[in-house]
Amino acid sequence: MASEDPIAHNELEALSRRTVAVEDRVEALQVQSGGNFAAVIEGQAALRREVREGFTAMNARIDALTDEVRTGNAQIIELLSRLVGQDPSAS
Repeated sequence: MASEDPIAHNELEALSRRTVAVEDRVEALQVQSGGNFAAVIEGQAALRREVREGFTAMNARIDALTDEVRTGNAQIIELLSRLVGQDPSAS
């Protein structure tokens, strides 16, 4: 038992003091970073919105390019279809 063993009792008291000191420090840090923590959260949210908007714009551009490629492919297919069976030197 700790109360019967002076060394164990002293170690237990030291650990208790350190635990209280750490709890006090954590509490002080929470109070100290209260406003800053909210700013960090707001900054992260703004960054997430910016990234989301960037991806949305990029996806829209990719969709537009995909449509252009499809249109170009359709035109190529149409031109090739017209040329099938024609004499290349006839044009």
